[in-house]
Amino acid sequence: MSIQNAKALYSRLLADKKFKQQLEQAASYQQRHQILQAAGFSCTPAELNIAKRELLQSIKTNQELSETEEEGIAGGTTSLQSLLAQFDG
Repeated sequence: MSIQNAKALYSRLLADKKFKQQLEQAASYQQRHQILQAAGFSCTPAELNIAKRELLQSIKTNQELSETEEEGIAGGTTSLQSLLAQFDG
C-alpha cells in the first residue's frame, strides 16, 4: 500500500463513523484485519506513521482538517492510531 492509500484509510475513518465503529467493535486483531482487507486497505505500520505525519503537517500548513479530525489523527481520546496499532498487512 502506498502512503496515499494510508492517508485514504485515515480519511475514511474520520468520515465514516459506521466503518470506524465496525473496527472498534471487532473482537480481535484478526477481525479488524479482515475488515480492513475487505475494504481494500493493506498497509504497514511505517506507511501509517508516514501518512499520520504528513496529514498533521498538512493541518499545520493548510488547516485542511477540523480540530476533531486533527485530534483523531494525533492521538486524542478517539485515536485512530489505537484502532490501527496492530494492523500491518
